Formats: sequence, C-alpha cells, structure tokens
Amino acid sequence: MINSYRELIEESEQLGSLADVDEVVKNLARLLRKLVKSRWIAVYFFDRERRDFAPARSYGLPARFLPIFREMPLAPDKIPLIKGMIRKKQHLLLTDPASSELLPPKLRKLLRNLYLLAVPMVARNQVIGAVFIARTRELPPFSDDETAIIRDLVSHAALVTSHIQLFDESLDMAIDLAGRIDIILTLDEINKAISSSLSRDKIMETAMAQIERIIRCEFVAILQVESDKLVVMASHGEQLPVPPLLQAGSSLGGGRSTAWKAFQTGRSASIAYLEKSRDPSPVDKALLAAGIRSLVAIPLVAKDEIKGVLLLGDTEPGAFARQETFTIEKIASQMAVALENARLYEDMRSLFINTVASLANAIDAKSPWTKGHSERVMRIAARLAAEMGLSESMIEQVRLGGLLHDIGKIGVIEAVLEKPAALSEDEFPPLRLHPEKGVAILTPISQLKEVLPAILYHHERYDGTGYPKQLKGEEIPLPARIVAVADSFDAMVSERPYKKGFTVREALRELRSCAGTHFDPQVVECFCRYVERVIAKGEEDHLRENFRMVAGA
Repeated sequence: MINSYRELIEESEQLGSLADVDEVVKNLARLLRKLVKSRWIAVYFFDRERRDFAPARSYGLPARFLPIFREMPLAPDKIPLIKGMIRKKQHLLLTDPASSELLPPKLRKLLRNLYLLAVPMVARNQVIGAVFIARTRELPPFSDDETAIIRDLVSHAALVTSHIQLFDESLDMAIDLAGRIDIILTLDEINKAISSSLSRDKIMETAMAQIERIIRCEFVAILQVESDKLVVMASHGEQLPVPPLLQAGSSLGGGRSTAWKAFQTGRSASIAYLEKSRDPSPVDKALLAAGIRSLVAIPLVAKDEIKGVLLLGDTEPGAFARQETFTIEKIASQMAVALENARLYEDMRSLFINTVASLANAIDAKSPWTKGHSERVMRIAARLAAEMGLSESMIEQVRLGGLLHDIGKIGVIEAVLEKPAALSEDEFPPLRLHPEKGVAILTPISQLKEVLPAILYHHERYDGTGYPKQLKGEEIPLPARIVAVADSFDAMVSERPYKKGFTVREALRELRSCAGTHFDPQVVECFCRYVERVIAKGEEDHLRENFRMVAGA
C-alpha cells in the first residue's frame, strides 16, 4: 500500500508525460506492482472496426501465459465478463477465477492460483480497453482502497492513451489526406500534361512517368487495340528487364493473360499473387520470370469503346490496393480520352499532309529528275530540326516547309525545270520567283500561315546575297535556314542530267565550305555531325543506302 496520496499523484503525473501507448502500459504495470503489489497485468485495447479487443500487451506475464493471451480472441459477445464490464463500465474482482463461469476454460486453468481484477479503460464515456491485474493468492485479495487506486491509475492511463490514439489517428488522417491531395494534384498534372499534347508518344511518356511516381510500381505497359489483337505501344520496367512479349511493337493475340481479360470484359482485372496462379498465360508467365509478383490491367475506354489496356506490375505480391486501383482507373480514363484525341488529330493531320503532299508531288512529277525531292527534303529537314532540339510545333513548321518549299515552281515553265544543263543567267529570274509564287498559292490556306516564312526565305543566304529579300544572318527565319541546308544537301547528292551526284561525304564538305556564306554555320555543323553519326553505324559503300539512313526513308 502506498504511503500517501502525494506519491500517487506524483506517480500518475509520469503517465501524462508519455507519448507512446506501449510506454503507458509499461509504466502502468510498474506503478501497479509498486503501489498494490500486482504480479502482472494484461491490457487489451478495443478495436472498433472488428468490434473486439486487439491482442494483449502485457508486462510481467509468465512466458507460458503469453501464447494464450496473445492468440485467444477476447470477443465481448462470447465472454460474459467482458460483455458485462463494457456495458456497466464497472470493474470486476474474481477471487476464485478457476471456478468462475465468466471466463473461458483455458483462462480458468491458468488463473487458478491468482486473484484477478478486471478494470475497463474509459475515456470520453467510451470503453477503449480493459486491464487485467493479477495478484498471487499468497497475498490477500485487492482491498477497496487498492481497487480505488487501481481504478484511478487505469482511468488516468485510459485518458493518456486516448489522447495518444487521437493524436495518432489525426496524424494518420493527415497523412492519408496528404496522400489523397497528392493523388488529386498528380491526376491534375497528368490531365494537364496529356491534354496539352496531341503527340501519342508524349502522352504515353508522361502518363507512364506519373504512374510510376504515384503508384510506385515496377512495370508499366500501354497496349492498343488493333484488329483483334492488343499491340504494345510502349512499356517500361523500372529496374526489371521488359520481356520480349511486352516490348514495343509486340502483339498479344487472344488468350488468358490479365491484359486480355481486361480487354474482353471491359473491367479491371488483377492478380494479387502471380506465383500462385495455377496456369498463367505465356505473357503473365514471362512477367513472373522477370520478377513481377502482382498485376493489374485497366481497360482504356473512350466513347464507350475499349481502345486499349493499361498494364501495371510490381515485385511485391498484393501490391495494388483498392485505393490504388481506383487511382489507376482515373489515370487510365484520362489517358484513353487523350490518346483518342491524339489519334483523331493524327488522322486529320495525315489527311492534311497527304493533301499538301499531292501538291508537292505535282511539282516533282513534272521532271523525273526531281521525283521525291520534296518528300526527302521534308524528312531531312524535320530530322535536323529534331536534332537541334526544337519544339514539336517548330519541327512541324520545318516539316511542312520542307515539303512545300518548291510549290511555287508549279508556275515555272517545264522546259526550264527539265533542262538537261545548267541554267543560263536569263533563265534564272523566272525560277527565282518560285518562293513568292509558292507563298501566293498557299496564303489562302490558314493552317499554313506559320509555314510560309520557310517557303519564302529558303533561298536566302547567310551573307545576304540570296533571294527574294536579301536577308542576312539571323534575319532569315530559322525554319528557312534549316530547309535551305536540307534542300541543298538533297540537290548535291541527287543525280541530274547535267551533273553526277556527290557522295555523302563530298556533300558534307561542300556544306561546311559554304557555312557562313550560303548557310547558317550552326545549322550546318549540327546536320554534319548528325549525318556522320548515322553513317558511322553502317558503311558508306552506296550513296542510295547512305541517303536512306540520313533521310529516314
């Protein structure tokens, strides 16, 4: 028994300074042993979701008791002692636990040599747990004064524990809320990123990067429906090798794969434990061999039609929780719409390009020597623009400028275009009008407004001696400077009635010798380095083969 209430107050205050539930239980056990000579205590906390008590936290409990107290469920509906204690919020003293009908038979046998006091932990008028205090029968049962002290200490411990739990719950809620906010912000980022681009490659690259960041998965693949197959458009493994079956361009026919199931059913499909699958498909088996242990496949639906499948994998079994699947489905929904918009744009762009290309082909067809010239210039110029790191919109301007740069020659006399010798001074003036004639032809087409400078100024020279405006240096629009290099390169390596085509290396030397006079030096050097890098991967035995590599034909 304690000497004074001052000591009790001092000891109780120590509980209030703790911030960990286990420490609260440990100090409560120490105080009870010191103040009322308890032998051991076992504390159960109530789990509101399960409607029963979590496994006991104990101190001083004999080793042989531990498995039973930790494994035996403490369900209020099955144990009268617990049920009555929760309902009445009152303590209960068992002076002869071995014969008490309030306890399960297992406990009666263990407690036959003890007195047992059960005290509810009450905070804010709610039972949050129960404390069982045991005392050896060599001592007298707990007195009323001792029981009052125990109730006070347990009540204080319950209040401290409640505050800790409330803080922990608030912290968990804050973390969960932060996670949800992060998901919302990420979804918004993905939406902005993929909605601001009409490039399928850019949409897929952005979506895969964001998915890997927010979901923390190890494998992502985007599959597109083509005829009756699923074709891999893009795939990425964080630190895992991508199986050949799921590399870009691979085709998945009908089968039992997770991806195919999502496509067939139009609903998300998942495998939480891939290694436990009885008969995995070749695709799923390949992923398992690569280290993937869990899969989820989400159909990409746009306009009520399945356009493809988003396939995710992780090295951890059961990695995709319900909340994560919900997030993935939202991302997949955004992707499906963005990819469908990109497809529609590409279809419209393809129609537009084909229409424009027919104009360019009309010029090239006027002479067998210039056949395919405009298309080659388009490809070379676009690759050069990409090599220079220009934006997608600028590359598009260069591409169309290269395709249409000679459209004005439609108004040039065919005899001039097909002359099997170099043009005389008198024959040049009509030919030099073709940039202006080209602009006059294309001006009514509003979609080509940004392309006109490349067409009008592709014959300007860097030193200001070109035509039609004698622009100098960077006064010449960059797309025109790029088209000029591509146009001249193609002209140099092509056969003409009056000259033999240069080799690629001869053409590069000529471009470099004219850098700073005819051409922008930076554009020339960038192009030459690119061509040399491409050639280094093969052999320069045949001009045609080398030219295909450069033009990307």
